[in-house]
Amino acid sequence: MINIDITLLIQLVNFLIALAIINYLIVRPVRGVLARRRAQNDEVRGAADSLESEAGLKMEGYNARIEKARADVATLRKSVKLAAEETAQARLNEAGDEARAIHRAAAERVRAEGAEARRELDGRVGDFVQVALKAMLG
Repeated sequence: MINIDITLLIQLVNFLIALAIINYLIVRPVRGVLARRRAQNDEVRGAADSLESEAGLKMEGYNARIEKARADVATLRKSVKLAAEETAQARLNEAGDEARAIHRAAAERVRAEGAEARRELDGRVGDFVQVALKAMLG
């Protein structure tokens, strides 16, 4: 059975004193350490968030520069391709003109040679006729 007497009061006082000592020596310092750690964690989280947002901004700038460079390269590629096509077409036209000039010169040379051969043959037809008549007449 429980006896309520002065020892209960002494035990209660002992308990409260022990509780005060434990609070002073253990609980309060642990709470202080926990509060400092919480403050450090909050500071580190803030710094991490700041770095993350800064990295996001840098990444956006990087992506924007890449897109601009891609657009510039595409524009440059189109202009170089167009210039190359124009140069190729001009060279093809020049080659066609040269080929036509060579063809005309060759055709003119063939006509001139043909005309000269005809004149030469016309001049020698009489000789051929006499040779042929002598051969036939014997």
